[in-house]
Amino acid sequence: MGVYGELYVIDLDSILYLEADDHYTHVHYTSGTHFMVPFGMAKVEAAVAGRLGDDRFIIRLGRKYMVNTRRIFHINTIKQVAVLADDHGSSVTLHLPKHVLRALIDTLGGVDGDGRA
Repeated sequence: MGVYGELYVIDLDSILYLEADDHYTHVHYTSGTHFMVPFGMAKVEAAVAGRLGDDRFIIRLGRKYMVNTRRIFHINTIKQVAVLADDHGSSVTLHLPKHVLRALIDTLGGVDGDGRA
């Protein structure tokens, strides 16, 4: 993705999650590295979808987040959280509405029947 003579390269396999912030998007990698790109989530989502093709392991969750489904290890609709694992044995908890989490469970459950992508 480029803008104003700059190029932003995002390693899709290293993404833990992306977070919308008005006209910017914060990229959080599994390594703990994070940075901001000067593009709104819709533009980032379109670029990611164009790169992934049929292997859509990075999906949009509501208005605020896109997550790497390969990093999800727990979803709790009662507590309204999705928990992601990074590369250092730590976890990140994202707070999401129940309907978004239910749709996520349906999406992941439809992949191989045990709730994992």
